[in-house]
Amino acid sequence: MKILRVVFYILMFVLPISSCGYHLAGYGSALPPHLRTIAIPVFENSSSEPNIHRDATDEVRRAFITDGRLTVVGTRKADMILRGTLTNYNLRAVSFGGTDAAEEYVVRLGVSIEVYDQVLKKTFFKQDFTTQWNYRATAGVIDSETARFNALKETYGDLADRLVSTVIEQF
Repeated sequence: MKILRVVFYILMFVLPISSCGYHLAGYGSALPPHLRTIAIPVFENSSSEPNIHRDATDEVRRAFITDGRLTVVGTRKADMILRGTLTNYNLRAVSFGGTDAAEEYVVRLGVSIEVYDQVLKKTFFKQDFTTQWNYRATAGVIDSETARFNALKETYGDLADRLVSTVIEQF
């Protein structure tokens, strides 16, 4: 019994100081110490869908502000700049009903992202992202369009969350 107690106390002391580097998402940062602010100019839009770049940019900004580990500032004051280009918008039917009418769609966005380190004057990273969301169509045009807009909003949110994780945690 005494040996078990000694082993227990040793483990209680050794395990906390021998952590393997894991941390909870949203709490750590893999950023170099000189990167504390970020600018996010309005994304470019080279997709086939007009005006979606503004909503995507707003959602990405909102995600960084909500996260709080980087301060969102103007381009001139930023340590780094996140630039995005919406490269692809695709709306595709994925399931059909008995009358061959589409019942479910998938909205897919392709986005090219570049983060530039203004302090060291070099690209921090560059990556293409694809995000998508499914939605169900209804008989009413207005309800179907509302569902499509909601699906787009979900794709923006998914993109924003992934960008925060990739930029700050590099994960």
